[in-house]
Amino acid sequence: MIKLRMDNFLSFAIVSGFFIGLLLSSLKFDEAEMIIAGTFISTMGFYLITLVSASFFIRFFNYEEKKTRKPSYNHILEEYIEEFDRREKMTNRIRGFLRTMERTMQEEEMLEQQQEATKKQTSKENNNA
Repeated sequence: MIKLRMDNFLSFAIVSGFFIGLLLSSLKFDEAEMIIAGTFISTMGFYLITLVSASFFIRFFNYEEKKTRKPSYNHILEEYIEEFDRREKMTNRIRGFLRTMERTMQEEEMLEQQQEATKKQTSKENNNA
């Protein structure tokens, strides 16, 4: 059995109201502005009537929605919290690894610069001698 959800019901009512309003206002009015205004008013009327009807239906007749499944929601939320904790720990490990890689790269660059500086000094001393 296919259920018609409230969103689908509202969408159907809006589309129906638009086309019914367009048909009726094109039959009644000759000016384009009045046709547009009539279509808009009828679409909004259908939307508001359907919204109020669906709200009353859900409020008074839809018993399945009144049942709360708090234990199952809590269980699902606990699983999400555990998953977020695992992912946070993994990201922290990756960040730590990247920081150590940056440090070692900086240390290697500094070591290379020092070696180049000592090579330059030794070559200057050899040239002077």
